[in-house]
Amino acid sequence: MKILLSGANGRMGQCLAGYLSHRPDCTIVAGVDTAPSSGLGFPVYDDLSNISQRADVLIDFSVPEATQNALLYCAEKGLPCVICTTGLPESVLHTMRFAACETAVFCSANLSLCVSLMQELCRQAAQTLGMDVAVDIVEAHHSEKKDSPSGTALSLAQALSESGERQICTETPIPRRRDQIVIHPMRAGNLIGEHTVLVTRHNEQFLLRHTVYSREIFAAGALAAAEFLIGKPPGLYKMKDLIKK
Repeated sequence: MKILLSGANGRMGQCLAGYLSHRPDCTIVAGVDTAPSSGLGFPVYDDLSNISQRADVLIDFSVPEATQNALLYCAEKGLPCVICTTGLPESVLHTMRFAACETAVFCSANLSLCVSLMQELCRQAAQTLGMDVAVDIVEAHHSEKKDSPSGTALSLAQALSESGERQICTETPIPRRRDQIVIHPMRAGNLIGEHTVLVTRHNEQFLLRHTVYSREIFAAGALAAAEFLIGKPPGLYKMKDLIKK
């Protein structure tokens, strides 16, 4: 499988390049990034229009502005793409829906199987415990992470509020109401990522926690999603589609 890598010089771009060095069946033929090249062993361009190499799929670990360009490029070329960038504004999500009419697009806020399980447990908790609980999500990431709250934290909050009865808040409201899910972001040091869901009732608390110890889980998830997309018709695919497979 031949891969174009958007965001090649970022943390996850470099992680994916290192991860694929152990996969002889997969090759990054070119990357794109506005940051200086880090000697990754493949050419890195500052614009997708400069790439002449042929690829089977594009993997995007970049920033929203670059994701927008990657989606338009893939729509024009009919190239499947895996979008791993989080914090996407509505304008980019609109472009993603357009691109999904032209090619296969995979998008997930988190490519971890354990996080998908955590989302399902959040849905079950919300259905079982109803509105008689206070819900908080604490998320911690490295100090250079661009978006806050994280896409994973928002996806967990959405799983907890599928009934539409709860409001998602990114700051603690005073006074606090029980129909509010409050997300508490923290940015410090070089933390890779931790998400904790706390569901509190009178005299008891239910806790779910997911901790990332290596970025390789995201590299492995992106590669699995890329392999899943090959041969798929145009459409917007999610983690639940990959898990079903």
